[in-house]
Amino acid sequence: MATAKPQRSPAEIEDIILRKVLLVTLIDSMERDARVAYLELTAAEILSEGKELRLSRDLTERILIDRLSGHFPSAEPPFQYLLGCYRRAYEEGKKIMSMKDKSIRAEMESVVKQAKQLAVSYCRIHLSNPDMFPNWDSSGDSNNKSNVSPLLPLIFSEVSSSVDGFAGTSSSIAAASCPPGFLEEFFRDSDYESMEPVLKQLYEDLRGSVLKVSALGNFQQPLRALLYLVSFPVGAKSLVNHPWWIPKGMYLNGRVIEMTSILGPFFHVSALPDQTNFKSQPDVG
Repeated sequence: MATAKPQRSPAEIEDIILRKVLLVTLIDSMERDARVAYLELTAAEILSEGKELRLSRDLTERILIDRLSGHFPSAEPPFQYLLGCYRRAYEEGKKIMSMKDKSIRAEMESVVKQAKQLAVSYCRIHLSNPDMFPNWDSSGDSNNKSNVSPLLPLIFSEVSSSVDGFAGTSSSIAAASCPPGFLEEFFRDSDYESMEPVLKQLYEDLRGSVLKVSALGNFQQPLRALLYLVSFPVGAKSLVNHPWWIPKGMYLNGRVIEMTSILGPFFHVSALPDQTNFKSQPDVG
């Protein structure tokens, strides 16, 4: 008769889930995945406190901060790492649904929920204070890195439709994917002070993305992204408080507002040529 396989304790299951979500370990191993960071100093601190080298919900935020603050050769940039944490937590949450023990399932759902909340919270912190955590991105020349908010491709993927591909959607935007629920949680119930710099850049990036788009180009996707952002109270407040909402100046007219405001470029899209000589010497056929 085969011996029954010993069941894991809730603490062991919690440790396994958090190691998968955060891609960290407190125990060094030669067979470790290159993406997994060994938190040696954190492990030493935990041992000095008389605790087991095991991840738990009480340690999650501490572990996350140490992972973001450390220097690891194969580390992802902070935003990509945090987005990946949210995605992995979402995937683990789906697996937890199949657990038969209701009490353990409820505990693990709480662990995953906390991990997702922390990933979103630290995404906000990172995007509003980009220098808080070191960016050990070894992907290439820093001069070639985009200054566009990393949220923009995710928003485009969230609001994309089947016809966007016919209007010249870039492959980078088309390839971007957002974990279900991430953007909703990112913008919902967030305070204005922390989100204002993030949204300010997003609105300026959206304005830039549609500034030179023709009527045949992909102007609908940025417009849907704009509507998506203002659907959140913090997004609407940030837009009307943006310095470019209604530009200030002595010589303001419709043309100046069209070219310098946030919303102006969206109304600028037209099938008619936008050239000075067209208005002075119209082609009447």
